[in-house]
Amino acid sequence: MKMLLPGIKLIIFDLDGVLIDSREAIVEAFNLILGELGEPPQPFDIIESMIGETLQTMFHKVLPTSKHDKIQWCFETFPSIYTKIAPKKTLILPGVVETLDFFCKKGLKLSIATTKRSYVAKDLLSSLGILHYFDLVLGINDVPSPKPSPDIINMTLSKLQSKPDEAVFIEDTTIGLEAGQKACVRTIGVTTGTHNKEKLLTHNPDTVINNLTELMEIIE
Repeated sequence: MKMLLPGIKLIIFDLDGVLIDSREAIVEAFNLILGELGEPPQPFDIIESMIGETLQTMFHKVLPTSKHDKIQWCFETFPSIYTKIAPKKTLILPGVVETLDFFCKKGLKLSIATTKRSYVAKDLLSSLGILHYFDLVLGINDVPSPKPSPDIINMTLSKLQSKPDEAVFIEDTTIGLEAGQKACVRTIGVTTGTHNKEKLLTHNPDTVINNLTELMEIIE
């Protein structure tokens, strides 16, 4: 029997690994930037394992110390490259449209809290035809500190005039689950992205699901 979460009025979604699969676009853009710096491309699985962390953290991990002064340049350059690639190499994950439509019709507020810049996320969601489902899209550029800081969740609650106990955050990484828990909202891990069930459970979410459609059975 599935756990039920009553009283939810706001669902906050992470983006990558929860609503979309943009791994191919991220990896390609990331490696193009490394190439600009004269660095060899990184294997797909190495970059994939870092998705959910900030771009600065990702580049810090793979660049030699002598090029750490280029990390801010990487951060600033990434969006222009990524936005050219992403529309053709990003997929909406199975069950997403059905789930978003279900909760919109029920009158719940829906929002996004992502480590992408919000304008990049909005452009991508628009190109995929699902931007209209969301009352708010917030990104790393909108808050003082990225996840696992609760800033982006707290700002979402403030802007949408929601109480923490009326909100749930859907995440595919332990970094995001930590942010949600620090903001005192309920959290649900989903295994469609970066982390598997076992890793998600290390951060004690309210529950873990394998497909977004399961939310329709959990959120009352």
